[in-house]
Amino acid sequence: MPKSIGIFYFSGTGNTRIVADLFAKELENKGCAVEIFAIDDILKNNINIDMEKYDIFGFGYPVHAFNAPRISFDFVKMLPTVKQKKTFVFKSSGDPFFNGGSNTIVRKSLMRKGYNVFNESLFVMPANVLLRYPDDMIKQLYNAAAGNVKIQVDSILSGVVCLQKSNLFLRSATAMFSGLESFGARFFGKDLTVSRSCTLCEICVRKCPTRNICRQEKIITFGLKCTLCMRCIYACPEKAISPRFLKFFMIKNWYDFQKIINDPAIKGTYISSTTKGYFKHYWQYLTKK
Repeated sequence: MPKSIGIFYFSGTGNTRIVADLFAKELENKGCAVEIFAIDDILKNNINIDMEKYDIFGFGYPVHAFNAPRISFDFVKMLPTVKQKKTFVFKSSGDPFFNGGSNTIVRKSLMRKGYNVFNESLFVMPANVLLRYPDDMIKQLYNAAAGNVKIQVDSILSGVVCLQKSNLFLRSATAMFSGLESFGARFFGKDLTVSRSCTLCEICVRKCPTRNICRQEKIITFGLKCTLCMRCIYACPEKAISPRFLKFFMIKNWYDFQKIINDPAIKGTYISSTTKGYFKHYWQYLTKK
């Protein structure tokens, strides 16, 4: 059984980080030594990675317009070339729709550098744009993620090949929508504005994964390197950051994930086999093993 595992992830607002932490905890429970890294920290600080010390490499990202965000591919480009390094990939998404869209693109980019992707998994987590999920559903998705991580870890440590399907339609749709998203994300950043409630604490400056935010004297400014992760908007303690024209993107009453998970009054049974409406298709994801 492999003893050393490195998990590298990008997480805009925390969902992928939660899944990465679940993987790390379960792997440690199985006796593995695990190191976990946020890839934006690695990129911003030009940290060299010694991949040879890991028996298995784990790579996680949030789904942006059916694909991995641009920063994920920037990280893959700077990875050292290896020989057949066993690799598992996990992603978080606000919806199980098009779950296989990014797989082929990410898999090929990793395999070109010698990372042998043998296990892929999707974790549906609360959306960070447009629609705030009910607390009961958030807890249900978290519980499902925790259960599915246990299953994936057993597969990973056993060397079971588990790759998600990605047909021509999915690959074409992913290429089209992710191209539009990548182009639009840059201008979303320029559309951001700061209200008078800003205290110039510079949390947004420090937390921006692409160094797209800076302070110029008494003004916070935004550049053209936005990756649309929404981290600055939800991390601002004064709720001072918002887009000028795309305010519908923002979720009011942001999630207090840990409080929801720890609240025994929240049962985590929002979706069932009798659920109707938009969330009906989530049932298949929740019951699939």
